[in-house]
Amino acid sequence: MIPDEPVRGRTPPPWYLSLSGIERIQAFSRGLLPWPPICRLLGMRTTHVAAGTVTIAMPASEACVAPNGQLEFVPLLMRALEGASSTALAAGIDAVPLRFTIDPFRPAWPRTGNLLARARVVNSSNLFIFAEVQVDDPDGRHIAQGSLQSALRRVEPVPPPPPVTMKRVEEPVYDTPDPYLRSFPGNRVSDERLQQEDGLTLLTQRGFQSPIGILYGLRREEELTAGRAVFSMPASEWFCAVGTEVSPQIIAALADMTGWSAAMTLHQPGQSMAGLDGVVRFLRPVRADGRRLTAETVLTEPVANLFIGDTKIRDADGQLVALHSGSVARLDAGQRTRRQRQESRRVLATLLFTDIVDSTGHAERLGDARWRALLEEHKLAVRREVSRCNGTEVDTAGDGFFVRFESPAQAIEAARAARQAIARLGVEIRAGIHTGECEIHGNTLAGMAVHIAARIQAAARPSEILVSSTVKDLAVGSTLRFADRGETDLKGVPDPWRLYAVVD
Repeated sequence: MIPDEPVRGRTPPPWYLSLSGIERIQAFSRGLLPWPPICRLLGMRTTHVAAGTVTIAMPASEACVAPNGQLEFVPLLMRALEGASSTALAAGIDAVPLRFTIDPFRPAWPRTGNLLARARVVNSSNLFIFAEVQVDDPDGRHIAQGSLQSALRRVEPVPPPPPVTMKRVEEPVYDTPDPYLRSFPGNRVSDERLQQEDGLTLLTQRGFQSPIGILYGLRREEELTAGRAVFSMPASEWFCAVGTEVSPQIIAALADMTGWSAAMTLHQPGQSMAGLDGVVRFLRPVRADGRRLTAETVLTEPVANLFIGDTKIRDADGQLVALHSGSVARLDAGQRTRRQRQESRRVLATLLFTDIVDSTGHAERLGDARWRALLEEHKLAVRREVSRCNGTEVDTAGDGFFVRFESPAQAIEAARAARQAIARLGVEIRAGIHTGECEIHGNTLAGMAVHIAARIQAAARPSEILVSSTVKDLAVGSTLRFADRGETDLKGVPDPWRLYAVVD
């Protein structure tokens, strides 16, 4: 159970609330404030921030697989909505979530890549803020939308002023990866089993526990019965975002997971449960004191195959902290169509290739067992930085990585961070970066741009990050600096290419 581990990350200092809302979000995205515990837990990162809009990414990780076999992404929606709402705040003002809604369109499944939540402020006044959000899966499909209404309050006592200058935070390095990067031994409900067994049998089988149950410290408090579920989890410091209280993101997730567990008890072979909507009303804050929060869901069936669920969440003292209401439809599984195979399409992407320098020599020197252990540490370190910089891992072969990014700056930042992380293992990597059009089908990329990026990496020196002239031109106006490496013939690529090394 992850909440039993020492918490990682830190909530921001008191002067944080003396910044305007948009300055708070920008401070996080620029690395001027440490990652809060909830980001260490789930891997959520800000990829875009502007007045009234925020985009948050979260890995579509196996760690977030819920009891229904799908990804639990409610915290992502809430974080994006809270972030967008924050951009409308003045210094010394905070937003208190009141009512959160979610409308799921289709399920999200664990896979390589990120879920993206794009939120914007629809209306704001001196009393309330209303924001809406849309969530996409790694293939760019819309999977859900939601909204959040928050009340404004003045921060008391008045926070101290911020420091005159803020330096980039040095994040600590841990012996083990952050929770969202790990593998969890929990069970995942497969489509095949859903076609053969009823939900109540699946959920009550001996030893059943979903990965997210381990991640959150979820515990079943009473035996499941048809249409009813009672679960609890600790009010852990891991669930803090910007203060000493459990984030509403996690309270909403507890309500959602308990509601889905109750719905799953009504699943029958050959049928499918589809979530239609959900509303959470937040009543009072919960201090992260380690005591348990309990959620109870009871479903009713007002008409055939349509279920209305009511969930009450109470703190350890028995006080109501949130109410959730949602609806679920039970469908004939044959009515659902399987996802159609996508045709290839062309997109503009920034591509990063890396590999370990002199891997053969290291393998001979270390021996098979130690070399395999080093490779695993290398993969964990690179994946951590790729996720932090919002990259999508396309392929991993041996000691090399192939990663896609939305911008050259993200790719260069990830390459620099990975190079630094790998140096601690006593090895060096080389990296090549190119931006160009390529064919995409799911997470598979092909085309000349991919070939060029791979050849640039092969031309790089040990510990060097080599980029094409295209990347250099796209970085005009940034703080990035490059050293000219001259023209180079790239095997299989027409005409010489001018390459540049990233200067630290």
